[in-house]
Amino acid sequence: MENKIFSFDIVLQPEFPSNSLVLIQEALRITNQYRINEIFKSNLISVNAKKVRSSNGQWWKVDGGLENIKNPDFIIVIGGNLPVQTKSKKLFSTLRIAHKNLSKIIAVDTGAFLIAESGLINKETVVCTHWETKSNFIDRYPDVRIVDNIYTINSNGLMFAAGGISTLDLILECIKKIKGKDYSDEIAQALIYKPREQSTMQKDGPFNTSVDNLCQKSILIMEKNIETPIKIIEIAKKLNVSLRTLERKFYKLYKMSPIKFYVNLRVKFARNLLFYDDRKINEISNIAGFNYNSVFINSFKRIYNKTPSEYRKYFRNQQFDKSILEN
Repeated sequence: MENKIFSFDIVLQPEFPSNSLVLIQEALRITNQYRINEIFKSNLISVNAKKVRSSNGQWWKVDGGLENIKNPDFIIVIGGNLPVQTKSKKLFSTLRIAHKNLSKIIAVDTGAFLIAESGLINKETVVCTHWETKSNFIDRYPDVRIVDNIYTINSNGLMFAAGGISTLDLILECIKKIKGKDYSDEIAQALIYKPREQSTMQKDGPFNTSVDNLCQKSILIMEKNIETPIKIIEIAKKLNVSLRTLERKFYKLYKMSPIKFYVNLRVKFARNLLFYDDRKINEISNIAGFNYNSVFINSFKRIYNKTPSEYRKYFRNQQFDKSILEN
């Protein structure tokens, strides 16, 4: 077992975040370099064996297609900005076969959508995805348990990293489990990084001491009431403060009223749906709590200088390539 080479097949989805890939590759490379032998081996895979473009516009050459996946120790699926537009039956089948053959499967960022689509998630599976796509994920897979942790590890061999630096946290934890703490510590030190625990949350909680607690509590209530907004005076009542007090706190901290903050919050929520999803504009407007499309459009344009349709078209023209839908 000491001489075993652990294999990682990394499946790149169109518009994937390149930072996640680089962190994975560097973590594996550093151990091989320090130990002067190949301990970890990785291959880059795309669905059709063609180059894949990352979200920063860079194209990545791969080592092969899905047919090159031969029972690796780990399959890492790095999701992209088009998680529901790039479904592949061939990929789903590959993941199911690999899981049955006991390969560990790691979903990074929106890779969680693909694992859900493949049918591998059961009622005990705990999932995480990037906080921007969490609401979208819940809407599509309401029966799946999803948390705000930076990563999760399940006993059924499925693991999830929220994206960004959390990818490194999960890879270091995997390396620690298979090769020991000395190995993972060595990598972390080389990267000048202190690994975080699985229980770490993606975003600061409502009681972050660096900001006003009253405002944070208000924002938490707003976030839980996106689709059906409640009046600001009702939020004030829930917090046992006057409306004037709440307004004064928001003006002091955010230079705007709680009403305007709430609207902006809902617009940003809608932006994420426009970016990651293909729902119609009026449907997104309703999900974001706007009763009238005109109000939604005007509010959106005030923040992003584009209408929702223009915003979506702009990014789709940059991202979407019909060739990625093959297979």
